[in-house]
Amino acid sequence: MKLFQYAFLFSAISAVTACGGSSDTVDTKEQQAGLISIALSDSPMAGVSAVQLQLGQLMMTDANNVEHSYSLNNMTINMLDYQGKASINVVDSLQIPAGQYHNVYMTVVQGDGNNGCYVDDGQGRHALTVEDGVLPMQNFTMLNAENHTYTMEVNLYQGLHYGQQYGYQLAQDGLRTVNNLHMGHMLGDVDPQWIASCEAANPDAVAANGSFIHLAYIYPAASVTDISQMGDVYASPAAGMTAPMAVAPIHLDDDGNWYFGMGYLPEGEYRVGYSCSGNLDDPLTDDTSSGQFNMFADAGTVTIVAGATGGTDTYVQCGMMGTGNGHWGGMGMGMGGG
Repeated sequence: MKLFQYAFLFSAISAVTACGGSSDTVDTKEQQAGLISIALSDSPMAGVSAVQLQLGQLMMTDANNVEHSYSLNNMTINMLDYQGKASINVVDSLQIPAGQYHNVYMTVVQGDGNNGCYVDDGQGRHALTVEDGVLPMQNFTMLNAENHTYTMEVNLYQGLHYGQQYGYQLAQDGLRTVNNLHMGHMLGDVDPQWIASCEAANPDAVAANGSFIHLAYIYPAASVTDISQMGDVYASPAAGMTAPMAVAPIHLDDDGNWYFGMGYLPEGEYRVGYSCSGNLDDPLTDDTSSGQFNMFADAGTVTIVAGATGGTDTYVQCGMMGTGNGHWGGMGMGMGGG
């Protein structure tokens, strides 16, 4: 396999040069090309104060099975700094030849405790190992003069695992990539009575610090029609159950409003579930079948729309909100966003 390697600055379009051991001549005529940009965003989790990724290279293979490599300059990112709709560009307007690309991924520098990826928690700093050492992306086709913008969402509640033997690991089932032209953001307010009732019904779900972990679970509506089909974050749910495609923590603001935000959802129809048993939802085990975890409430369906340029905000009200407007101000459906 031929290997094409490229270096670039994040803020400028790169010149493409080819190197390697082949005897092919480089066509000096202007090549058809397009631009690609890639950002990272995070859905956080409780119990950790930093999740740092160190990026090595962007890799992709074209239709002729030639592998292309672009340096990411060992860029380091604390994913907890880019939650919800916030994101950070790791590739900015990189020029690549037009064509079809597959096996697209970013490599990472695996953690060893001193260098590379790591997690900070209440016990200190720990090495982080990423599954296969890569962050996989979707295949794509670049036409001449096109400009593609993608965001990779890193959902820690689904992807970040901890075990006594292996330490912290980031699994690929917690990653998803979306084309920014075809995605939107979900903003939700949660009925405070749901919160109180769930805590009263699930006293054993309290975490070691004495608090509950409240989570919103997002499912594809085509697979989930009621609460009985809503599974936990375990990647291989029991028959009749569906694992969520995204999970978002529910926060309490200074005015007593419970709310959540989930960024970069592909446009389409979803169903939203709520639970205060997040502390008992282990991504390595089927906690629903064991009876340890339960989904408390079904907020119904919501349709995410992208809008003309992508990134539209869609509001969902989970339960009754009384006379208040909630954290998001009762903004209604389809309000313009980021």
